[in-house]
Amino acid sequence: MKKNEKALTVAFTGGGGKTSLILGLAEIFSGQGKRVIVTTTTHMAWEPERPFAEAEDIPGACRLIEQYGYVIAAYHKAGQPKISGPEKEILEKLPGFCDLLLVEADGSRRRPLKVPAVHEPVIPSFADVVVGVIGLDCIGRRICDTAHRPDDVAGFLGKHTDEPVTWMDVWKIIRSEDGLQKGVDGRRFLAYLNKADTLEDSCVAEKLMAQGQESGIMVICGSLQRSVNSWNRKEVER
Repeated sequence: MKKNEKALTVAFTGGGGKTSLILGLAEIFSGQGKRVIVTTTTHMAWEPERPFAEAEDIPGACRLIEQYGYVIAAYHKAGQPKISGPEKEILEKLPGFCDLLLVEADGSRRRPLKVPAVHEPVIPSFADVVVGVIGLDCIGRRICDTAHRPDDVAGFLGKHTDEPVTWMDVWKIIRSEDGLQKGVDGRRFLAYLNKADTLEDSCVAEKLMAQGQESGIMVICGSLQRSVNSWNRKEVER
């Protein structure tokens, strides 16, 4: 495959739903004729039915892109439920062989809400866009029942772990450079708030999007089952 010098690299951080969002977007973009590579800088769920190549096997990855439109390029040990990301030298080569590189750059053990630890997230230095993810099914539930590292989230919010998460808590995490915007460092940023269909009060999504609009932060609320199909490259780039 001919090398492409203008690939867009998007890093995904935050809570649960990142893998589903990434793979959904990979299918959508590849269906539009884009060459897509999916990888991770941490760990990602292993899905054996997906086109997969060892990260250093660039020719093999390119063949799979030609066949399927996208490929997951990482490492997997037999019997393990997770795949791991490539070394920096290999990671930096991947944008040269696709139009779009989608990188899972954070872990949350499938919990919908988190704040990053000192070593997180692991955003590639060459990333163009960061998408922060939160599952809105955290709202109304106790921090201890919904957050990854509940003590850290409670400390960030100034609450106890047995207190419920409010929409204002979610907004505080979205807007903070110690929260969902950690490591963005001037890149384009948008927040994707998944599972809006689980909200008892639909006004919550409207409030969060309004807060984003007032603050100059793109906030998208929706359900992966319904809204991934509405995404396109222009939406991610702007």
